[in-house]
Amino acid sequence: MTLRQTLEQQWQEGGALATALRPLGALTGKVAQWRRQHIHGRAASIPTVVVGNLGVGGSGKTPLVAALARQLTVAGWRVAIISRGYGARPPHWPYRVQRDDSPQQAGDEPLLLAQEQGQTQAVYLCPDRHRAIAAAAVDGYNLALLDDGFQHLALQPSLRLLVFSGPRPLGNGHCLPAGPLRECPDAMLHADAWLMDAAAAAAIPERNGLPRFLFRIQPKDLVAVNDPSRSRGLDSLQGQHVTAATGIARPQRFVASLEDLGAIPAPRFFPDHHPFCASDIAHLPRPLVMTAKDAVKCRKFAQADDWTLRIEAELEPSFPLWLEQSLLPWRS
Repeated sequence: MTLRQTLEQQWQEGGALATALRPLGALTGKVAQWRRQHIHGRAASIPTVVVGNLGVGGSGKTPLVAALARQLTVAGWRVAIISRGYGARPPHWPYRVQRDDSPQQAGDEPLLLAQEQGQTQAVYLCPDRHRAIAAAAVDGYNLALLDDGFQHLALQPSLRLLVFSGPRPLGNGHCLPAGPLRECPDAMLHADAWLMDAAAAAAIPERNGLPRFLFRIQPKDLVAVNDPSRSRGLDSLQGQHVTAATGIARPQRFVASLEDLGAIPAPRFFPDHHPFCASDIAHLPRPLVMTAKDAVKCRKFAQADDWTLRIEAELEPSFPLWLEQSLLPWRS
């Protein structure tokens, strides 16, 4: 186990290393509080909705962004998804992601979002979110949906949605590097609403009457990595031995999802955002199942029996109405 993996495990379960780092974690929290108090961003030229995390690591944010983009499009908005572009190397900033870009150029999550969205939506990359939003507005989009950005205080968004998942959504409650949090838990109150899976909702008490909406991540089917036109039903996993190859922040959740579907997974874990190459998976036992975020990096060298577990986020029925009412002041 690497030092990073050890530390991430101790964020959830406790340990001497995480405890020793608490003074640094307290400093991180103080700096984040100072920034909240003294940095006052400006609004963009079009309405903006931030979908963010309080901590690092996977929380289901990317499928939630995809689901929100679909809901907002149905409601009549022209949606541009805005991403910082972590790990991306585009030819210029800001950059509009193309469906046939390489993962190295666009980044894995932005490329996945661009490939999943219809022609009415787009994905723009730039560390300066204002520049990305301005580019989207020039192209005719009238709402920006930020994939992450809760801590991007240079922007004053129209709505802030904070995502929580899992039975310990705040980890050990400490800030980096002593825990998984980017800010102290009180920063939760700067959100306009919380999006929570059932486990997180049970773990976090209601505070100050903030709206809370439940979501769940629902597996849909298996799609061939090298040919998305081929698919098979989830019932085909019943009793089947599979290799679960993944490079995501919380790989145990992926394995648990496969087990819940009746599969017998053999885990093969890679670091988060791992830049997959052919040799990484060439000799692994088949069939192989991976997440969509991993598959987007493996399409060119995947074998015939490599599959993506396709998932979608489903929000409770009351959420779309709340979202539309909250955006009414920006309707033209």
